[in-house]
Amino acid sequence: MEVKSIVAYEGPNIHAHFPVIRYTVDLGALEEWPTGRFGQRFIDGLVGYLPGLAQHGCSYQSPGGLARRMTEGDGTWLGHVMEHAAIELQKMAGSDVSFGKTRAAGPHGHYDVIYEYHEEAVGRQAGDLALALIEHLLPAELKPQTDIETQFDFEQKLDDFLRDARSREVGPSTPALMKAVADRAIPCTRMNADSLIRLGYGRFQKRIKATLTSETRQLAVDIASDKEETNRTLRDAGLPVTMDSNLRHLFEYADLIQQALARREP
Repeated sequence: MEVKSIVAYEGPNIHAHFPVIRYTVDLGALEEWPTGRFGQRFIDGLVGYLPGLAQHGCSYQSPGGLARRMTEGDGTWLGHVMEHAAIELQKMAGSDVSFGKTRAAGPHGHYDVIYEYHEEAVGRQAGDLALALIEHLLPAELKPQTDIETQFDFEQKLDDFLRDARSREVGPSTPALMKAVADRAIPCTRMNADSLIRLGYGRFQKRIKATLTSETRQLAVDIASDKEETNRTLRDAGLPVTMDSNLRHLFEYADLIQQALARREP
């Protein structure tokens, strides 16, 4: 399975009236391998790692519906399985999400895997981990070469994922404010891993950080004094900025170089 693109929609969009992530994936040879061809071992392995999938109703809208879809006839395609796995991983991380859909996308074997998210970073990580888990459960002859050569420890990756998701949790005041603005149909976007929230878009937008608002100068001072946050804010506004990152270990330097080369940044 090859990921062609990843898009995070922050507000109402062509897929839903709330934030969703869209993975466009190319199943390649796996287009000819719906879940029914893998047998019960694949399904048992998937549900064993993610027990909550047993409660997914899917189109049957009742517990066990997904498992039924995967076993009836030829089963369902792996893009659809990835959708449900990404949703379940987010639920395990504390996000109350349920919406998802998978649709054919142009060329043969290409699919748009679309699912709801609350925190973008958590949603993206859930999609990546769901994809890695599915590839790990494939028969040896269908696995990517990299999966064969490396040891895949799902329990460790899941623990890392849940720890990161917990580190992004905010205090009690911020969720209360976000719920209040959502009840008023005001677009609300979390800007970083802390409590910086954007309300609305364009020249009418406002920002809050915990209970501090952009009506004071304190918020602007806080952002300007944070080099990494300033860099991200300028990039989000469409201004050309160089990549900036805090490195704690030498091996992270090689990852940063690869990211810079991929983006063709100096």
